[in-house]
Amino acid sequence: MSIILARIDDRLIHGQVTEGWGKVIAPKSILVVSDTVSLSDWECELCLAALPSYIGGKIVKLDEAVEAINKLDSDQVPSYVLFESPKDAFEVIKNGAHISELNVGGMHSSKDKREVLDYIYVDDDDTFYLQALRDLGVKLDFRDLPGHNDVDVLTLLNK
Repeated sequence: MSIILARIDDRLIHGQVTEGWGKVIAPKSILVVSDTVSLSDWECELCLAALPSYIGGKIVKLDEAVEAINKLDSDQVPSYVLFESPKDAFEVIKNGAHISELNVGGMHSSKDKREVLDYIYVDDDDTFYLQALRDLGVKLDFRDLPGHNDVDVLTLLNK
């Protein structure tokens, strides 16, 4: 399989993505799934500018993501898929994207979100979609960096 990591990270491309994970998994391309970013030329340019020169990048809207992800799945290029939110990941996977495991590594503080871990803040919608992803059979791996241990966040959410 050419998708070597699928991740939820609301910051999209940044140091943990390119350096922390990138140096361990060595992607040749990163696919960003984001309606927000894809609709703005300057945001696309800014997002892709954060990639090192040896990693290619592409940004797609949610309604283009299933086709783009499934194409990556059959390509021979080691690729990394980034989602902004659990809702986006759920919608794309529910609609047929071939992703069976999802790293959840960056859901940061914002209004009305509660802290679960220092890098995971959720609201009720996030909780719903994380549980819905699990119910689809997606294995969820809650880690900010590859050397850290997976934490069972869903158990913490149900307390």
